[in-house]
Amino acid sequence: MATEKSGEMYTAAKLAKALGISQGKVKKLVEAQGIQPDEVKRGCKYYGPLTLEKLKAALEKE
Repeated sequence: MATEKSGEMYTAAKLAKALGISQGKVKKLVEAQGIQPDEVKRGCKYYGPLTLEKLKAALEKE
């Protein structure tokens, strides 16, 4: 999946820190929302800013 390179890319740990929740909760939300990583490098999954916004919205609904 091609993404815009100018945006910051987030690992699960960075998403957790940005959202103020645990990494485990981030992983559960990603699975529940069916979100695919925007990029995979050397086995590490990276997510774009849109994913961060989707996860914020999902947390607000809880």
